[in-house]
Amino acid sequence: MLQPQALRYFAEVARTGSLRQASDSFFVAPSAISRQIANLEQDLKAMLFERSSRGMILTDAGQLVLRFVQANAMDIDHLRASLDDLSNLGQGTVRLAVAEGTVASFLPIIMSSFSREHPGIRFQVAVLGTHALAERVAGEDAELGLAFNSPGRDDLTLLGRIPQPMQVVFRRGHALQRRNTLHISELADREVALPDRSFGIRRLIDRAAHAAHVQFRLVHESNSLQLLKALVARSDVISFMPSVTFQAGAANESIAYVPLDDPQCAQASIDIIASHGRKLSAASRAFLTHLTEYCIDAGYQPASYASPTLRHAFTPA
Repeated sequence: MLQPQALRYFAEVARTGSLRQASDSFFVAPSAISRQIANLEQDLKAMLFERSSRGMILTDAGQLVLRFVQANAMDIDHLRASLDDLSNLGQGTVRLAVAEGTVASFLPIIMSSFSREHPGIRFQVAVLGTHALAERVAGEDAELGLAFNSPGRDDLTLLGRIPQPMQVVFRRGHALQRRNTLHISELADREVALPDRSFGIRRLIDRAAHAAHVQFRLVHESNSLQLLKALVARSDVISFMPSVTFQAGAANESIAYVPLDDPQCAQASIDIIASHGRKLSAASRAFLTHLTEYCIDAGYQPASYASPTLRHAFTPA
């Protein structure tokens, strides 16, 4: 009979190619892992690894077993989610895929306050670009996503929307700081630092610039908003970001901002998404409720929304 622990040991050895590294991951002796794998090989009547000076190398039979383990990992997660429901939130895991803009202060505040209420629940958080984020949620590698202007997809359900109008971002003391708003047409030929095209922010700005027949001088491009903010704070280049990406640290980072006067950019949002038709685990449902309550307390006006999972969507007050 296949033992789950033996399969976990097997998968880790397959991933690392080393009994020693696998033992470090599980905090058990290499001999214990070797014994479990030997028992697994005996049960299956097949050699799963070639032992060599290069490490543990999967045989053809081992490749088949690894594919089996990977294919059944999601079923194991679903079982754990069901057990979470029985544990009355004493334990569990919230698996999130989020846009980088949420991690500066917004998400840590919510996670920390949630953890104080539910200390037995842990988080797994992947920070990704919009497309990769949507793929991870649709593929059920994450239960909930926080995406900037999530693309409409049949395999995703929009659970809520948190308004995040786009801002023009620049160093404090910049000449633009005297303005109350800026239209994108006023920024033609400016030197800009932009996130790459994996970001929803970038696609939104590109569409707005194209509609206004505006061209920028792109001098910096990166998949790191932290780097772009640092460059803006230390030069005259400007950028475009939702306020959630910098508000908490703006004073320390010497960053100022004014709203971008553009209809599409004014309607930008952080979207709460999940895989279509999927039942969330008890831990994720509790976190979703906590997120909802945080947004209401933060001043977003609740409005009815066609989703049985979320009580409110969020629209500008």
